[in-house]
Amino acid sequence: MSYTGLTLLLLLVTLLALGYWLTHRAENRQLKASKEADTETVQRCLDLLQTLQKHRGLGTQQDAESIAQRNALAQQLDGLWLNWPGASLQLPPLQQHWPQLRRKPADFDAHCRLIEALLEVIEHLEDRLYRQGHFRIRGLGEACRSLEDLARLRGLVVRAANYQRCPHGLQMQLRFLCNRLLDQEQDPPLLALIERLQSDLIESPQIRLAPAECFALLTPLIEQRLQGIRLNID
Repeated sequence: MSYTGLTLLLLLVTLLALGYWLTHRAENRQLKASKEADTETVQRCLDLLQTLQKHRGLGTQQDAESIAQRNALAQQLDGLWLNWPGASLQLPPLQQHWPQLRRKPADFDAHCRLIEALLEVIEHLEDRLYRQGHFRIRGLGEACRSLEDLARLRGLVVRAANYQRCPHGLQMQLRFLCNRLLDQEQDPPLLALIERLQSDLIESPQIRLAPAECFALLTPLIEQRLQGIRLNID
């Protein structure tokens, strides 16, 4: 091979190598940007989950303090739903359901439906991030569903505490949730909490807990578990 031919061959190899490097670099940047966007959306989903669960828990309460707290939560949700990146990240437009729910804070089932849709988005993002190499994300959806069982328990006991005795329909739902939570784990704080709810509200001939007490009783454990979920994502 002539000197000129060898020079051209070396130049071609260099250009191919450079092209491969630039392509690989661009792909890595795109993957990193996608991963960061998905992780940021997961954190926003957790903020939404936390705030929607609290808003649902206070939905039926009519005392001044609860109404003020619920209105503050609604304002937080207004901001969290703003610029929801659904279309850009191929996620459903969940924010369109919020305005009607905002006007009907006592609609427990509507809260549950929106939270279920949010949990499905979290599971979708978990799978996507896991495929991108974020292996610590595995188990996020399951942890959030367990958290939702606890938060739903809070919402139901707050509603039940408005009665002198736990209504049969609520009693059945509460028994089911308590049994499901106990089947999942035997955490001492959770055991003590459920025992208190069973003796003072669910099975008691006369309810001995006020709605605000029920909300305050469950919220610290819910917040603690949510914080643990967040730390496992970072």
